[in-house]
Amino acid sequence: MNFVYRASKNYKSVENQILDLIKAELPDHIHRDTLKALYEPRANEVSFDLFIRGTADVLMSHGVADKNYMLIGDGDGGKLVNRRKHLLVPGPWLKRRLLKNQKIALLDNQIHCVGWPRLDQLLRLQAERVENKDVDGIARKPRVLWAPTHDRARRGDDQLSTSSYPEFEKYIPLLESKYEIETALHPRNRKSKKPTVDKLLDADYVISDFGTMVYEAWALGKPVIFPSWLIGDRIIEYLPGSAEALIFKKKIGLHATCIEDVIEFIDQGAGLDEKVHQFLDDYLSPEYRGCSSRRVAELLLQFSQEEYVSE
Repeated sequence: MNFVYRASKNYKSVENQILDLIKAELPDHIHRDTLKALYEPRANEVSFDLFIRGTADVLMSHGVADKNYMLIGDGDGGKLVNRRKHLLVPGPWLKRRLLKNQKIALLDNQIHCVGWPRLDQLLRLQAERVENKDVDGIARKPRVLWAPTHDRARRGDDQLSTSSYPEFEKYIPLLESKYEIETALHPRNRKSKKPTVDKLLDADYVISDFGTMVYEAWALGKPVIFPSWLIGDRIIEYLPGSAEALIFKKKIGLHATCIEDVIEFIDQGAGLDEKVHQFLDDYLSPEYRGCSSRRVAELLLQFSQEEYVSE
C-alpha cells in the first residue's frame, strides 16, 4: 500500500493529519510513503492520495466539502476521476451525484461512503473537553469563530471570490464589541498552515461560507451562520449543482441577509434545526462518524487484497 504525498506548503499539515489518522488503523509493515513527483505504479500495490490531479489508484478529497471538486475536467471533455479505480466520498449524497453524471465512468462498486477522518479526532477531543460555561457565577459571552475558505478561486467576468474573506473582515470590530471572537483563515490566507482544531472546538457559533469547516461544525453540533448577503448568489451561480449551492438555495442552516441577522441569531441562541440534521446525515454518513479512519483503512486493505488476487 502506497500513500502518495503532494507535500505542498498550504496543504502539508492537513495532508499529514488525515493520512496519519488512516495509517494508525493499519499495520506498520504494509504501507510506504512516496512523494507525488516520484510516484510510479507497482504491481500488487494499491496507491492512495488526497488530490484530484494525482494518479493514485484511490482518491479521497483533502476536504469534505463538495465544491464540484470531483467533477473537475481533464481538458479533453472527460473527468479527472475516471483515471482512478476507486473514489472515497463522505456519504450517499455525493455518491448519488457522481453516479448520475454521465461523464463519470466509475460504477457503484467503485464509489464508497467513508465519512470524514478528521472528525474522528475532533469528536474524540470534544468528548474529552470540560466546558466551563460560567466564571465566578457570571455567564460568559458567546464564542464566535469566523472561518472562511480561501479566496484564491476567482470566478466570472468580474473575477469574484466565493469566500467571505476578506469582505466580512470589516464586521469583526462590531462583533468583538459583543462576543468573544476568533478568526481561522484558510491555510492559503495565513502563515500558519496548522489545521484548525482548538478554535473550532471552543466555538459556540461558526461563521463560514462553503468549505470543510461548515460540515465539521455541524457534525460537532455547532450552528453555522452563513453571510449570504455577501456570497450566497455567487455560490449558487458559480458552483451549480454542488452541495454548497443547495445549502444556499434551500437555506439549510442560519442564513444572514445582513450583519444584524448574524447578531440576532447569536443573541437568540439559534441552533441546528431538523433540516440541517437531515441534510448532514445524507451528506456525511452517520455510521462512520468517529470511525471514518478505520473505514478508509479497511477499504484500502480490501482493495490491496483484490489487487493481489487479480495479479
